Amino acid sequence: MKIIYIANLRTLYAVALVALIGIVGFIGCSNSQELQSQNTIKVKVGSEGAYKPYSYVDKEGKVTGYDVEVLRILEKIDPTLSFEFNYAPWSALFLGLDSARFDVLANQIVKTPEREERYLFNNQSYFVSTSQFITRADEESINSMEDFKGKIAGCVVGSAHTKILEEWNKTNGNVLEIRYYKDLSPLLQDLVNKRIDVHLNDPTSIVDIIKEQNLKLKILDGRVKESNVYFIFRNEEGSRKIIEKIDAALEKAKETGELRDLSIEFFGINQSQ
Repeated sequence: MKIIYIANLRTLYAVALVALIGIVGFIGCSNSQELQSQNTIKVKVGSEGAYKPYSYVDKEGKVTGYDVEVLRILEKIDPTLSFEFNYAPWSALFLGLDSARFDVLANQIVKTPEREERYLFNNQSYFVSTSQFITRADEESINSMEDFKGKIAGCVVGSAHTKILEEWNKTNGNVLEIRYYKDLSPLLQDLVNKRIDVHLNDPTSIVDIIKEQNLKLKILDGRVKESNVYFIFRNEEGSRKIIEKIDAALEKAKETGELRDLSIEFFGINQSQ
């Protein structure tokens, strides 16, 4: 009976030990999850939401696009980052950032001296934008930039491509008359309807619009400029911590090839860096 009693004691001890380890493990896991939740930074992202292929809603109603999916990759790399996507027209994005409706803008934004005076940018770019001229597919009088004299160019107010267009035009003797638009859609319709003659933009965005809307447009050879694309923030202390985390995650995404693969998925080529 004594031997049986000792065996029972050992059994009870083993059961109690397993239970204790389980409780400690549960508490540790719970504390870890709670700590991660407390450390998570919720970031409100501002984007157009109708700027395919960078930011748009697909046929299933899912918010996607290259800029959106870049941030989703960063969330996986750094779980303490949590992005909430909100949308507004281009003309309202910077107003939303200024008023704290957004914490960051992800909308193919490049650095300009005016923006750098007022806002903060992260250090790691996530896309290289190119600027090329677009005209009508059946426009026989325009085959290169040498044919622009006396023609009318349309551009969107506040776009980086607009600044590039203005600088190019000044350098080339102001051969183009420039007209300004608030949004891209009416501009492209005016281009098709011969109210303007050319427009400067990134081909990766225009090609998709041309296909979807069946617009009879063509992209001219020759890049006017290449520009790195960044995320942009309010110039305040809280933004710096987010920038640090985003840059670290972006560097990791480049090292693993995830950013390269995403660019090839959306554009067929690597324009991530």
